[in-house]
Amino acid sequence: MQTQPSLRREADCREANLVLQSARTYLSAAEGSCLQRALAQPLDWAAVERTADSHSIMPLVAYVLNQYGCGLLSQEVRERLQQRWLLTARSNLVRLQEWCRILQALEAADISVISLKGPALALLAYQNIALREFVDLDLLIRLGDVQSAHDVLIREGYQLRSPLARDTDAALLRSRNRQLDFVNERQGTLIDLHWGALHEMFSFQLPVDQLFESARAEHREGISFLSLSPEHLLLYLCSHGTKHCWLNLQWLCDVACHMKTAQDLDWELCIHRAEAASCDLVLKHSLLLAHEVLGSDLPSSIRSYCDDATSRALADTAVTFLFREDGEPGYGEALRYHLAFTKSWREGIHLAFERVFVPEELDRQDVRLPQSLSFLYYTVRPVRFMLERLSNASRESLSGIQSAREPH
Repeated sequence: MQTQPSLRREADCREANLVLQSARTYLSAAEGSCLQRALAQPLDWAAVERTADSHSIMPLVAYVLNQYGCGLLSQEVRERLQQRWLLTARSNLVRLQEWCRILQALEAADISVISLKGPALALLAYQNIALREFVDLDLLIRLGDVQSAHDVLIREGYQLRSPLARDTDAALLRSRNRQLDFVNERQGTLIDLHWGALHEMFSFQLPVDQLFESARAEHREGISFLSLSPEHLLLYLCSHGTKHCWLNLQWLCDVACHMKTAQDLDWELCIHRAEAASCDLVLKHSLLLAHEVLGSDLPSSIRSYCDDATSRALADTAVTFLFREDGEPGYGEALRYHLAFTKSWREGIHLAFERVFVPEELDRQDVRLPQSLSFLYYTVRPVRFMLERLSNASRESLSGIQSAREPH
């Protein structure tokens, strides 16, 4: 696997490198010298903000730069960073209050809820509500509580935004991503209500019953909530980043911060649960990625466990997704990456069919069809896939022609 200074993309852009070094310094003050060198370079501060915003770690970057880089920052930049940090803090506090209100409403309806990411992760992994940016509230419930939780959220002023859902129990559960999206326009708050940790198409899964059995009550800043166990939280964060092809540095920071602060993380138990859930390769390459990109410390036994050719190759692939300049990976690229985690040809066929043919909510949002023609949605996904491939081929061909015309 590549060494950190030679990471593709990151080292090519001074602004992206500063964002990366800020995250590394937050995790380990020993990285401060690299941050100082990054700050000594000519920088476009608007580009720094754009990069940090695109990776949802602006508050963390602002905090680190104000802590470790004040001597190299102009007064204008310091004030701007402080303003951005305070803005996130205020927004997060508003969502924190709404999170508490909704947890109380669901508890009153006798619905058990595990809080995923959002304010719960900010309090547990970052230990500061103002350091992790979040927009929506991710709540995990049991399958049998979906209708009741839906009714509670509607009573509390939320509207269902999921286009697949109707008013029947069966329609509410139609999402293969196993979640419903709600919005409270007055509060400006989004809630993702999950009854599964991951999309059904993935071979790596975390059984909800086990997540609730091992969940534990947490108490932070006077707030009580139910959270995943440290081992399941690590597996969930690794699986979430893998699901989204590690396009956002915040997801990797989540993994690294959780490992740093979860002092009671049982690595042996974590590996056992990963292997039982077919998440072992997900875990291995994610830990290598956190170690390589963010400098996360791993116990020697865990580094040995992760260090195999397949895990290293997948971590290298994930590195190319971070800070990429050409947008998200296409259907084909993401499919190849996710297929690497399947362990049988049946799992591969299932994933490919789901990825290429089965419509998702985005497809239904982009193409509106009447209920009587809903079967045609199964043609939308493959058509979009083919159009993307043709577009990519056209761009590559045009790039080759332009390159050939350039003087050598």
